[in-house]
Amino acid sequence: MNPLALIGGTIITPLEERITDLIVDDGVVQNVGSFDRSSTNFETLDVRECYVTPGLIDLQLNGGPACNFWGDPTREDLANFSRAQVSSGVTTFLPTLITADVKHIMKNVKFLESLGVGGNGSGKAFGAVADCSARMPGVHLEGPCLSPKRPGVHPPEWIKPLSKSIAEQLNAPSVKLMTVAPESDASDESLKYLFSNGVVPSLGHSDATFEEAQLAFDRGVRLMTHTYNALPPLHHRAPGAVTAAMLDDRVTCCVICDGLHVDAPAVKLLLKLKGVEKVILVTDAAQIGTTGGGLVGSSIDLNEAVKNVVKWKAATFVDAIRMATYNPAQAMGWLDRIGDLSVGKCADMVVWDKETLEIKHVFVSGVRVAGN
Repeated sequence: MNPLALIGGTIITPLEERITDLIVDDGVVQNVGSFDRSSTNFETLDVRECYVTPGLIDLQLNGGPACNFWGDPTREDLANFSRAQVSSGVTTFLPTLITADVKHIMKNVKFLESLGVGGNGSGKAFGAVADCSARMPGVHLEGPCLSPKRPGVHPPEWIKPLSKSIAEQLNAPSVKLMTVAPESDASDESLKYLFSNGVVPSLGHSDATFEEAQLAFDRGVRLMTHTYNALPPLHHRAPGAVTAAMLDDRVTCCVICDGLHVDAPAVKLLLKLKGVEKVILVTDAAQIGTTGGGLVGSSIDLNEAVKNVVKWKAATFVDAIRMATYNPAQAMGWLDRIGDLSVGKCADMVVWDKETLEIKHVFVSGVRVAGN
């Protein structure tokens, strides 16, 4: 296949923005800069009046109308769901499993692993899964080590305190992110075990006090799951975990920007305190989602979260893209492969209409997988 040249777009890497060309060859970004337009050895795509950004990365996806990771998904369910995500600009995501019997959780983990989720494919094969368009470099376990005081929709009968023993039972090569209530383990043995096995812990569904959250951050926790939701509310005499995360420069806060889970002013407050460098946009999308009348996960795609923060004037488009690409890749240790359009990185790209912010094309490893 000939190299691909995207001509004249506004390239958002996302640490810089400029109008230029972008060259892709063998699945990776070869060059960001002027292209010799007299060359006939390239496939070309005119992207003037468009933004070109890295592919979006969603760290918390429970499913959608056609796929439920909480239940018993099939291979076809996963493939259809992956294609739908790519159409919305998401080129990498973590299938997210919520609280259940440990045996059921691990059955689903093993099923996802059997299809290639969490595989260690290098280069452009990073996170590649059979029959699927989007990359799935791992699984997010949202439970069962949560606070019984902040279960949200998680079945309380399966919630367990965080311990090294339960962490060992949940250990698998594909498990890369785990939402936990760290205050339920007075020691740091469970967190040490997670770190030693390459699992990123994220504070969520927690009733931690300000001091307990600070202790977790001092022990190495650097993420907060869906900030504000299933956490103690802000209070001037009981500041709690959210305030601790907002004031700690080491911590990155994930947030659901559907306008229902968190009001726009609260998103603005979070961004004012944390800055765009320490916020990640997630959907927490689920099969039921908000369409069922409650906050059972969201019903949006990540491109809608990007557009929402722009519409709310909480962030610029460039900053919104950073929060949906570079920041999640950085938090998970993937920046050497994805999350950034620079030379040698995987050519996962989204082309957006500048006026409408509608998606026109999506590429994974330089191959057009959505759009026309």
